[in-house]
Amino acid sequence: MATTVKKNKKALTCSVITRNGPVLRSMRIDHVEIPSHDGYVSIHLDHCPYIVRIGYGELRVYNEDNKLINMYVEDGIAEVTNNVIGILVEEALYPKDINADLLKEEITKLSKQMLINAEEARRNNEKIARLNKQIEISSK
Repeated sequence: MATTVKKNKKALTCSVITRNGPVLRSMRIDHVEIPSHDGYVSIHLDHCPYIVRIGYGELRVYNEDNKLINMYVEDGIAEVTNNVIGILVEEALYPKDINADLLKEEITKLSKQMLINAEEARRNNEKIARLNKQIEISSK
């Protein structure tokens, strides 16, 4: 009689949490690509302890079968400790939950808005860039 030996394979685990609660809860993954303020950071199994500030963009989570699960994330931090990745963000949206038409209307409104000063122009341009990134992700 043959016996099956179950392997205790080490795994990387990822959670994505917003103020409204978990978006992705303790999922076993292959690796993740996080949009930091300085570009993308890739985290793989046995990564050293690490904290990174998240800007905005596409969070790419690759499950154990290396299939992509992507979402738009904005403003937060990610912490890596002992093969556990905790991602805390203000906003996390799956592509199916992004209404591109509504975002395009908001971009048009912001583009036509009269600006009082350079700081207001900077804020509007940043908001437009974030909205455009959401639209880009919604089409994936």
